[in-house]
Amino acid sequence: MFELETVLAFGVGAGLVALAPMVRRLGNPQLGDSMNHVGRSMAKGGIKVGVTVAGAAGNAARSVARHAAEAAESLGDLVAEARTELDTPAAETAVVDAPAVSKKATAGRSKKQVTVTDVTVE
Repeated sequence: MFELETVLAFGVGAGLVALAPMVRRLGNPQLGDSMNHVGRSMAKGGIKVGVTVAGAAGNAARSVARHAAEAAESLGDLVAEARTELDTPAAETAVVDAPAVSKKATAGRSKKQVTVTDVTVE
């Protein structure tokens, strides 16, 4: 994931930042300040690469999750279509009741039936 040079630069930079106060106390403040400055820039560069890689990995993970959800939905649609095809009679006709009407309005009348011959499921 990380290049070896980037990880190594981060480690060396962090080490320089950690050692800089000791070098300063041992009597060489210029070297300590220089180590601190260089170490901070190296460590910061490694952290920037890490943040960039983490952001790219997060985007990739979200993309994979979105595509997996689309694939699952597509598979669910295929299963529903297959079940519908299994449930339909061989002649591809189905008898469907007419829309429901209140019992008072239909009193004394026979129930209407509609024949549907070509059904498309989407």
